[in-house]
Amino acid sequence: MIECLEIVFLLWLLQAMRVSACKTLQIQPPSTTAADIPARPAVRRQQQSLLLLPDTCRGGGRPKKNSLASAASEGFRNSLASGLAAACSKTILAPFDTIKTVQQQARQGMGGKGLSFVDAAALVVSRPKGIFELYAGLGVAAIGAMPSVGLYFGIYSYSKRIITPRLRQAVGLTREKSFVMSDNAARRIGIAASAAIGNTFASFSRVPYEVVKQQLQTGQYPNTRKALTAMFRSKGMRAFFPLGGVSIQMVRDIPYAIMTLLTYEAIQEKWTEKSQLQHQGWKDMASGAIAGGVGSFLTNPMDVVKTRLQTQPELYEGSILICARETYIEGGSAAFLRGSFPRLMHKVPANSLFFCFYEAFKRMFNC
Repeated sequence: MIECLEIVFLLWLLQAMRVSACKTLQIQPPSTTAADIPARPAVRRQQQSLLLLPDTCRGGGRPKKNSLASAASEGFRNSLASGLAAACSKTILAPFDTIKTVQQQARQGMGGKGLSFVDAAALVVSRPKGIFELYAGLGVAAIGAMPSVGLYFGIYSYSKRIITPRLRQAVGLTREKSFVMSDNAARRIGIAASAAIGNTFASFSRVPYEVVKQQLQTGQYPNTRKALTAMFRSKGMRAFFPLGGVSIQMVRDIPYAIMTLLTYEAIQEKWTEKSQLQHQGWKDMASGAIAGGVGSFLTNPMDVVKTRLQTQPELYEGSILICARETYIEGGSAAFLRGSFPRLMHKVPANSLFFCFYEAFKRMFNC
């Protein structure tokens, strides 16, 4: 009887300590949902960010196995959602990607200005298959994008779920001593670091299909089967991993991912707060379009160098610096903006559609 009373007393004491701690942090007890939080905006944002943290990270300590398993499960579902979203968006917008590649690959046009958007489109359509040439490399692009994008977003989601709480615990408001930065700053660093980690892994799997796709888009091979067999016979596996191909892929993709995802997450965070955690398709599309435009324009110089290195590596000895120097000598700083218009015409709607499909598939998979 006495032992039962002691157990009851201990349970009551633990509950009282938990309620007291929550009052000290100005949040409701953990059983309270985000909808029950008081309406004061500043307090609500802090409470929501605390409630969204894994239970093991709210009060300090290392994440437990169930938190890691949950993060891994969420990463896998994000991988499926992003892979399907990438295939959908690439299929719809393949013509703009083809025209962009042709513009960037052309070394010299009339007056040294390169091919215009219309000239590049006319050149592609003049090939044997006519308008269907705009979809050259679509199969390898869609099939190749699914595992690479899936790997990227899967690792990104997992890393963000693990890194962000630890940053908040180490330097943010949840730090036991004085905090170094706000939770929002720690969250943005977590997003940037997670994007860099995800793209580092994904870049290796992305190079082969990017090389084959660009060879098809520039008309060097009539179809995917002939491209694969001819490239392998000529150089073996080296044909799919040209000199400088992986490094320039990372030089372009990592900054692009950081800029795009930071912009997207910031816009989504603001709109989510105002709409009380409700998702709307047009907001996902608008957020993706803005984020894709910012990331694409700022990284277009790296994209020009990447395209040239992956389509004509022998001209630049596989060196990023040599390729950049030759490009500048050929057309000055304007040469690094070649293909920026069709790239924006491709990336803005591509990101708009991708994030719309991505959020839809995430809801479908309960991410």
